[in-house]
Amino acid sequence: MGMTLFMAYGVLTLHIQTSFLEFFPRNQPNVQLYREYQPAFGGAQNLTIALHVQHGDIFNIDTLQKIQNINDAVDALPGVVHVSVRSLASYRTSYFVAVPGALIGKTYMYPDVPKNLAQLADLRSDVMAHTGSLASLISADYRTAAVTASFNEQVLDYRAFFDQVQQIVRSNTDKNHIVYVGGEPIIRGYGYHYLPVISTCFAAAALAMICFLYVSLGHRTRWWAPIVTGTLSAVWGLGFVGWMGYDFDPVMLVIPFVLTARDLSHGIQWQGRYYNELDACREKYAAIVATTNYMLPPGFLSIMADIAGIIFVSLGGIPVLEHIGFAGAVWLASSLTMVFVFEPIFLSFSPVPGIRGRSFGERIWLEWVPAWLQRVLQRLMRIPVTSGRLRGAILAGAMLFLLWGVAAGEHAKVGYSSPGTPLYRPNSKVNQDLAAISTDFALDEAWAVIVTPPWPANSNVLGTATVKMVDDLRAFLFRDKSVLDVVSYASDVLADFNQMFHNGFPKYRAATDSFPLGEDLWYWYVYGTAPGEAERYITDVRRTACIRILLRDHKADTLDRLRSELIEFERSRVLPDRALSRLNMVYLGGLGGLYAAANDVLFRLDVVNITFVLVVVLVFAALSFRSVVAGLLFVLSCVLANFAAFIYMGLRGIGLTIDTVPVISLGIGLGVDYGIYIVSRIRDEVTRGQPLEEAVMIGITTTGAAVFATFSVMVGGILPWIFSPLLFHNQMAVLLSFLMATNMIAGVLILPAYIARFRPNFISRLEARDQAQVASGTAVKVC
Repeated sequence: MGMTLFMAYGVLTLHIQTSFLEFFPRNQPNVQLYREYQPAFGGAQNLTIALHVQHGDIFNIDTLQKIQNINDAVDALPGVVHVSVRSLASYRTSYFVAVPGALIGKTYMYPDVPKNLAQLADLRSDVMAHTGSLASLISADYRTAAVTASFNEQVLDYRAFFDQVQQIVRSNTDKNHIVYVGGEPIIRGYGYHYLPVISTCFAAAALAMICFLYVSLGHRTRWWAPIVTGTLSAVWGLGFVGWMGYDFDPVMLVIPFVLTARDLSHGIQWQGRYYNELDACREKYAAIVATTNYMLPPGFLSIMADIAGIIFVSLGGIPVLEHIGFAGAVWLASSLTMVFVFEPIFLSFSPVPGIRGRSFGERIWLEWVPAWLQRVLQRLMRIPVTSGRLRGAILAGAMLFLLWGVAAGEHAKVGYSSPGTPLYRPNSKVNQDLAAISTDFALDEAWAVIVTPPWPANSNVLGTATVKMVDDLRAFLFRDKSVLDVVSYASDVLADFNQMFHNGFPKYRAATDSFPLGEDLWYWYVYGTAPGEAERYITDVRRTACIRILLRDHKADTLDRLRSELIEFERSRVLPDRALSRLNMVYLGGLGGLYAAANDVLFRLDVVNITFVLVVVLVFAALSFRSVVAGLLFVLSCVLANFAAFIYMGLRGIGLTIDTVPVISLGIGLGVDYGIYIVSRIRDEVTRGQPLEEAVMIGITTTGAAVFATFSVMVGGILPWIFSPLLFHNQMAVLLSFLMATNMIAGVLILPAYIARFRPNFISRLEARDQAQVASGTAVKVC
């Protein structure tokens, strides 16, 4: 009780918050590259607001005033990196004019917007003359203008940020103007926007579970005992999260629900067996002792499978998965205490559960289900103990399904496979905005960082060979249609300034052909910009430069292809050039690099996780049943049921992402409980002296009924998540329902069919021993 109160206090300190970098593996080179250069090159928390004109173009006073209003409002947002704010109205967006003895920088629309037709014409002329350098801010048809900015991840409050950005959208939307918003802060902010609906789904799911539990066990006066154990386990799990200071992302609310449902299912199994023993013994304490003796071994094995399913996700070095793994392990381990220690003690102090007529489940079966359907279901339940082609066909079909699932697992997609964000539905506002913005501007960015010897070495960052290589990389990457632009000091500064100092002749818009000229041009640029602004291209030590690769999306195929192209360029262009022998090119950084890092880890993590889970199931099942064959049988059942997840994911086009891996990991150990409890009941009945076939039937009709009740409660609780505004919740709800259905079929039909058909030694030896005891008169009658 004291420990529970301690954990309950931890629940009070729990706070829902998103920490972006915790979604990526901390020790992966891409993430380390991002962390090292984020202060100089900017972070992944970038906002893009696009103002689209439905009629005409942006060159009218009303539209230009809105651009300025949006620019100023973005610059006032908390956490904004002020030097990163860029738009047509920003003083940081400028062009340079060369005059005798000077270089004059001019803004396009700062500090004031044009006030008459002549000024509008001048602005139009200036913009069209510098279309190339404004490609990330003005669309090619001049109907859309963008305002972009970066934000400090450490101080970003996604909830407040989202509300403030939406106020900007509302203030600048009218009949002729549509405002679209995109970027990682907005994607994460939508989780808080939908939090009331998500909370409603959570409450509806909890209510549905209680209702289904009442339908199954409501004919007994203590039907609600599993709710108590489930609630206490939730207090332990959430308290651990609070005490450890873990951040709780709103998108992940489905995880604690599934964990609580797991505890509830163990409570239902225990309660169902208790009722069976109570009906047989008619004595409360004897029934509690017998139930505990029978249920503790399979319950321990089931909980170990559950813990194994979630704890190994912490091996990937991804902080958010570590938190889920550790908290999930504590949450599920508390089930062992709550269900197999607290629940027996609690019921021992409670009156004997009275029977209040039939349960709703029994009424439905006897009164609502037609007689012909009852006969069909009864014949279905007898398939495992009925020799013939049908049983053989079921076992053969299970093996073929297993092979299909393994093949689907080997070809499982990693990462995102569609544009936008798969967290939300394709027709959601966030994905509509992302799609609209991506038609004109890049929303994803990857870095290639070059590190050179320090000045004055000829091969330093401004050396002729280095500048030419950077320029060649830009041309090389433009072969990829997913690359919208390549931004670097060579193309955006040196080439532009080189052209200006040669009277604007287009042929001089190219890499500089002399080291002194490159240094001079960079000198003119640095001293014409705000302090620190030039570091987005080259750090202040002038030996490290960032090449920004602007992408259409961060799909796994896009990132894999980009990385292959960079490897090819380095092999064919950089390594053979002796002038670049001391140059080092590292990639990928930026937002694209973070997602590529996660993709690199997730598939390996999933394989390792599945392997460890199967090993845990094998070892503990072999020890519990004192048979390696039993362990292998449960491993095959686990593979059969849970590799079906890969079949479903392949059909739905769902990839392994940071969001889906925890749910899949829970699914690995989620339903193997069904088979463990039923096989344990078969073993117990054989130990009591029942023939094997009769023991199988008792296991199917008694424990199988509890399994079906558990299945109904969990699926009933999962179904409300299908209506969540998050596509992730919808897909995971269907996936978990599918997983539990296949696990139930495996536990209720396939495993009993295998036991009845092949009579494995870990069961049949008990039958032989009991027959010998009966023959010798030494058999012991069990209550």
